[in-house]
Amino acid sequence: MNVIDLLEERANQYGDKPAIIFREAQISFSQLRDKVFSLSHGLLKLGVKPGDKVGIYLPSWPEYIYSYLAIWSIGACSVPLDFMLTEDEITSCLLHAEAKILITKHKANISFNNLKTNLPFLKEIIVCQSKEAGTSSFEELLTAGLKSLPKITIREKDCAIIFYTSGTTGKPKGVLINYAQLDAPPQSMAFFVNSDLSSKDTTLCALPFSHLGGLIYIQNTITFGLTLVLMERFMPLDFLKNVSSYKINFFWIVPSMYYALLQLKEFETFDLSSLRWIVTFGASSSPDALRRFHQFCPKASLLNGWGLTETNAPTVVLPMGSSKIESVGRPAPWIEVKVFSDEGKDLALGR
Repeated sequence: MNVIDLLEERANQYGDKPAIIFREAQISFSQLRDKVFSLSHGLLKLGVKPGDKVGIYLPSWPEYIYSYLAIWSIGACSVPLDFMLTEDEITSCLLHAEAKILITKHKANISFNNLKTNLPFLKEIIVCQSKEAGTSSFEELLTAGLKSLPKITIREKDCAIIFYTSGTTGKPKGVLINYAQLDAPPQSMAFFVNSDLSSKDTTLCALPFSHLGGLIYIQNTITFGLTLVLMERFMPLDFLKNVSSYKINFFWIVPSMYYALLQLKEFETFDLSSLRWIVTFGASSSPDALRRFHQFCPKASLLNGWGLTETNAPTVVLPMGSSKIESVGRPAPWIEVKVFSDEGKDLALGR
């Protein structure tokens, strides 16, 4: 994925069209390009080079999106962190990643002095929406007003992201995603929904950008020219209001979010007719609950998906039009799937 070329193409194609809507404020594709390129220039001035690790510890704000895209524009490696992590947890991840820069915001229980003391590789902390002694200002880095960047050689096998997943035991483990793999989620999405994605569409994100499920929203926005309505956190009532107000065409959320929506007494009063497809992923789901949700947007395809961070999901998804919501679906053509017995033996087809 060549982020510089994509941002330039989308800005030239769509200009003032909203790329992001956050708290009712609109950020156009031209503004998105300019902010990302300015931040990229600021990171270069701070000494960030291709391959350097840059941590992102923010809520789901547009600044998280700018950070991801700016880091990729200069061939560095993003280390996205969940904003609910404690100081000890982010210290562990950043130490393991050998992060050189941290982009963050003020948080009462996080000491920037402690981070600098305990992270020998950390050279600079960039703070959003506040002034902090001994740190750089995120907003000041956006004032360069650049509309172009120097061409930087980025190899496909260079690391673009290190996700820290909780796993099942021990400390979070780093999962590496390279630059070639950044194209995979949008390609998979286009395949699974029969290319039912276009610049006319509006989608809704209430997932954290520290998770692959949230990141795919960013990738799809710049790949297909979508408009992304962004929520800082998932609040069921506001989520439904956004679907209705912005005529959302599709979204993907985890099963617990569907359950929360169904429990609202106002649920049945919202107009969900704009939805063309919706996806559940990430955990075991209740087919009955999903079918109940589907009753209120019957024209939308209901998809079930599965994948791992390590496989750069979505990996397998229920085909469009299928009613077999109990199934996780079929793999994309470029995915190889094998089924093993409890004893670890490769099972034959149909077994």
